[in-house]
Amino acid sequence: MKKILSSRIGQVLISALVVVACLAGLTYWATNMIKNHPAIKDYLAAKAAQAAADANATVGGEETGKDDLNSTNVTEDKEVYEEKKSEQDKVIINAFSILNDSTAPGDLRFTNPKLPILMSELNDRWSYIKKREVELDELEAHVAEQLQSMQWHTNQITRNRIELDQSFDDRLNLIQEQEKARLQEMAQIYETLLSPGQPDGPEVIRQILRANMEQDVKLNAKVFQYISVTNQANIIRTLLSGADADTSLYQNIIENRQKTMTIDSIKPENN
Repeated sequence: MKKILSSRIGQVLISALVVVACLAGLTYWATNMIKNHPAIKDYLAAKAAQAAADANATVGGEETGKDDLNSTNVTEDKEVYEEKKSEQDKVIINAFSILNDSTAPGDLRFTNPKLPILMSELNDRWSYIKKREVELDELEAHVAEQLQSMQWHTNQITRNRIELDQSFDDRLNLIQEQEKARLQEMAQIYETLLSPGQPDGPEVIRQILRANMEQDVKLNAKVFQYISVTNQANIIRTLLSGADADTSLYQNIIENRQKTMTIDSIKPENN
């Protein structure tokens, strides 16, 4: 509706409707003025009386002659009509002249006192509609700007989340690599203690394994996955042989070794 009112076609349509309504009102007013004029009423009454007289008149026999026929057409009403005909014609001509003057092409004159008020109200309403249209356009532009800003912030949050996820993954991988390096280093220490040049090596490893349990019950099992199978067998033999056999320590290593076992540790060795 707003687009129709703001378009040129809408404005022309509204103007045309106003002009047609005014012409209809003027035509109705002029028609009533002509019909209600006394001369017009007398003219119509005379015409009706003449028609009734002509219908009721009778024609005499063939013996009346031509003069009698002519005299029967002359009535009192007809004589009155003939006397007033020129005056009635003048009144009719004047009435149509007034109507033509009121509806001259391109120069309409409105005599209805309410019409200027109506036109003023229509102009005020049109001005209000144009003002509201400008406000709505400004609001639409503001909303579009806000949506664009929200989209930018949403994209920024998405980028930050991706960066945080990547940073977290990198940090986690770093921690895992550091832990792996530490466990490999401890495994190399165990294997060095099990070398032939270290006679007290097995007993030292036993003490180390007991100390590890106090720090982390899963630490020994984590280190075992980086010790060769031969040295793992030597450590287990040390824990289960002799008077100082420590079965609880062995059970701890085996149980946690199964829980911390990785995919790489269960892959078969290539021949």
